[in-house]
Amino acid sequence: MPARPCCLALPIALVVLLAGAGSAAGSGGLKANFAPERVAIDGVPKEFGGDWRKLDYDVKGAAPAKSDLSVNATIAYDERHLYVAAEVQDDKLVGGADHLELLLGIPGGTLHSLKLYPGVPGKSRAQVKTGYRRVRGARIVEAPAEGGYTLEAKIPWTSIPKSSTIRVGYRGALFAHDADRSRTIESVVGTTDTRSYDSLPPISIECELALGSGLLRKQNLVEPPRRNLLVDVVGDKLKERVLVYKRYLVILGPGYRDGHQYYFRDLGAISHDRGLLRFEVKDFTGDGKADVLLRKRVKGPKGSVEVVEILSYHGDNETPASVFAQEVKLDLKGGSLVNKVVITGKGSRTKIVLEPGTANGINRKRFRRQSSTGATAVLTPWGKIASQTYQVERGKFVLTSEKSKAPDRPPPPTPTTHRPEPNRPPPSGNSGSTAATMERVYKLYKKQRKVRGRARFDLRANLAENAKIERLVVHDRDLVVFGEGYRGGRGFAAVTLAQFEKPRDIRSVSTRDVTGDGRHEIIVRGELRAPLPEDIGSGEMKRSVVMIYKLKGNHFDRVFAAEVGRRIGSKRIEAKIRFRSKGRYRVELKPGRAVGYTERTYPWLQKEAPTDDFEPLLLPWGGIDRVRLRYDGSKFVRK
Repeated sequence: MPARPCCLALPIALVVLLAGAGSAAGSGGLKANFAPERVAIDGVPKEFGGDWRKLDYDVKGAAPAKSDLSVNATIAYDERHLYVAAEVQDDKLVGGADHLELLLGIPGGTLHSLKLYPGVPGKSRAQVKTGYRRVRGARIVEAPAEGGYTLEAKIPWTSIPKSSTIRVGYRGALFAHDADRSRTIESVVGTTDTRSYDSLPPISIECELALGSGLLRKQNLVEPPRRNLLVDVVGDKLKERVLVYKRYLVILGPGYRDGHQYYFRDLGAISHDRGLLRFEVKDFTGDGKADVLLRKRVKGPKGSVEVVEILSYHGDNETPASVFAQEVKLDLKGGSLVNKVVITGKGSRTKIVLEPGTANGINRKRFRRQSSTGATAVLTPWGKIASQTYQVERGKFVLTSEKSKAPDRPPPPTPTTHRPEPNRPPPSGNSGSTAATMERVYKLYKKQRKVRGRARFDLRANLAENAKIERLVVHDRDLVVFGEGYRGGRGFAAVTLAQFEKPRDIRSVSTRDVTGDGRHEIIVRGELRAPLPEDIGSGEMKRSVVMIYKLKGNHFDRVFAAEVGRRIGSKRIEAKIRFRSKGRYRVELKPGRAVGYTERTYPWLQKEAPTDDFEPLLLPWGGIDRVRLRYDGSKFVRK
């Protein structure tokens, strides 16, 4: 621990943990730090710094004198072993009877006892036992010291039940057993006075200690987590802890972020009013790893909004991506609007069906359908949409089908006697010009989305799978395409760029044939905003991004995304992007310049691989001179 990434797709098992999650605070809790890189098991624990604990609970017998029995000990770990080091004062060492004990409480309710017996020079050898059996592969050495002895032991993880997948969320204690006059144990001291799994204090590893000294302390989160699960969500086969403290989602584990750090996200849920309405962890995307499903209630500008969201890790990414986010209920001062959401299937066959549902007390003439959370806006019962179906494509939920409501039939015309008028030409068969038809489609979009005014961007290009020209407009954060030859000239396609916080964050929209198939793609340049990580400071980070969307049928497919700049205050990093009109490799990224930063002062390292399908920002000192990408028929991939 930490473990190396494993590419095997393993079955997912979920364990509910009942212990607290943060630091080893409280009665008898133990801290387990990373072991030094080199540990010589020679009985002299000079390598171990860590957190040394005095075994100060009298478990059995009268409180012994310091010279009779006094113990300080620590535990540590690495990828292959657990380590125990101890300094023992004992006026008489009884071989085969005196021993230390590490009692482990393994998530799920399993207790596992490891007994460490020091040897007696010339009489017996030191050994590690579980029950009456020696632990295979364990090594233990004692060394004489003034008034007693010191001891070091290393124990293979393979000897501990469930350790192939579970190495976090442990409970446990250290005990010292002392026999003076015979082989009968007369005194026992420990880091706690209980041996019951339910009451054992935690053993916290590095990432749990970081959580205790970081988020929990800074936000004064003293109550136990509202959700506390153990499940495989990312990386290797070792399980991670998935926790919720009030409004914070936390993910940590021995193989996640090298076992040093944790991930947290402010869910924005209303914590005092059961703001987290649903919390489910299972594989929704079919990649063999668990995803996190949330239904949360958040404050909106005029009431509260309920959002259904699915968070998922992709490959070895360090942060989970939002692969589905939909507003499903509005509670406003004047009424409410509720959508119906049904999730069926499992893994890659998961299907999400959304229906408009009902509205009560909502003034539909004044209501404007727009998102206040960054998720897709709630559907309205009076809109044209009867249902939407989302399914998994390349790890994300995309809209795969949409049913429209049957149009209201106009009343039959009143019978009249037709009298031809002189000098009036016969009907030509056309209901109006092409421009007028397109204007009706445009008005249909505006009516459905409650949009007014002129478009921020208004372009014309061949975007669809025909030779005719389509019109591309941008309202708010919507990309909208319609045209004479698109969907029979009677419909439009629209997508909300929810990753942008505000419409003005979309800096430019243009089109060009980037893939080389003769049709234009849509190039969006903009700025993503995010708060700075706590370990860097306060304030806001702005990331300049370039994204390419391709119109496929009735939906938009993002085929490329890259970060090309990052700005914090007056300091910034800029990279270069170039589109080529010929050749196999149509997109090229290169490092640019740094303003206010040097290699020594910039707080992040150069990332080698994409994160959340975004090509990473190329740093002037990152060692990557360029990245070239080609279109493989579905997206842009590296050379």
